[in-house]
Amino acid sequence: APGAAESWIALPGGSFTMGTDDRDGFAADGEGPARRVRLPPFRIAPTTVTNHAFAEFVRTTRYVTEAERIGHSYVFAHQLPTALRQAAAPAPGLPWWRAVEHACWQRPEGPGSHVHARPGHPVVHVSWNDAQAYCAWAGARLPSEAEFEYAARGGLEGRRLARGDARM
Repeated sequence: APGAAESWIALPGGSFTMGTDDRDGFAADGEGPARRVRLPPFRIAPTTVTNHAFAEFVRTTRYVTEAERIGHSYVFAHQLPTALRQAAAPAPGLPWWRAVEHACWQRPEGPGSHVHARPGHPVVHVSWNDAQAYCAWAGARLPSEAEFEYAARGGLEGRRLARGDARM
């Protein structure tokens, strides 16, 4: 159900180290420097918005995402078949992203892909404006970046990655 605030997780808030000073961090994206942040208690949904939930929003409101209106979105190059990866233009300064015609939340890797087999996967190709529209419909709000990082870390402090130090 939209909002489903009764299933949200209550977090106590507190201080934590947000960001990183690690050389792999990208300071221009706000990943650094590491800094202490204090948050009041807050509630957060236990998962990201799924394809199924976003589809319900679209069916109910007839919402059209920005990627659908623009006619393309950016896809991580390694998720694309070789031919499409080579044909799609890289994003300026970000060669690991490719502009894929008709990629959108319903077609995550562009034509030939679909979310039908992935109802529980997180929705992708959703802009901030799209997310705000979803939140307005669902009676929710986006977490702040600090709230998201605090929740994603699950109490791990001083680790290189939110899941720990080991790379996958």
